[in-house]
Amino acid sequence: MNISPNPKPHTNSEMDSKTIIKKSELNVAQWETLKEQFVELIVDGMDYKSMEQYVTEQLTNYYDGLSYPELKEDIDNFDEELYNELVDNVTNETVIDNNNTGGKY
Repeated sequence: MNISPNPKPHTNSEMDSKTIIKKSELNVAQWETLKEQFVELIVDGMDYKSMEQYVTEQLTNYYDGLSYPELKEDIDNFDEELYNELVDNVTNETVIDNNNTGGKY
């Protein structure tokens, strides 16, 4: 048996059999499906910690872009009492009693 070498040594047979299609050749629905499939592959490859980090970064970036009234509205839509609780959390100093002395040194 005589096997001839691949005429394109820098490609594999799977890629040789595929035609690369440019975005401009895809219709809108195909482009959206392509993006959805890619996102699904990325998410499927993430572990819980990676996903948590990504979501935290995205939400932080989103909320960084909101004005004060917009952020307050989002918080109120999440939970009507949460805004006041969060304001209380960030404006009141919390004493942590690491030595279990009741705050006495």
